[in-house]
Amino acid sequence: MSMLWAWDRILGERDRVEREIRDEDQAREELRATDDDPPTRRCRVCAHEGPERFCPHCLADTMIDVKRPRPPAP
Repeated sequence: MSMLWAWDRILGERDRVEREIRDEDQAREELRATDDDPPTRRCRVCAHEGPERFCPHCLADTMIDVKRPRPPAP
């Protein structure tokens, strides 16, 4: 965020700012609705998979994101 964005939110046209906030909230809700399961990660050392940031087997920060295709929407 920039200072200009913050000043625009404070001093901008009230109707436009409220509409932008409503649109941003709606976009966030749509993302939350499609992103139900936690991100899958895999340990670079032992190949453990799970949502954790730290591998429970290696006890280290060796987890990387695994990109898998999403199943088609019903």
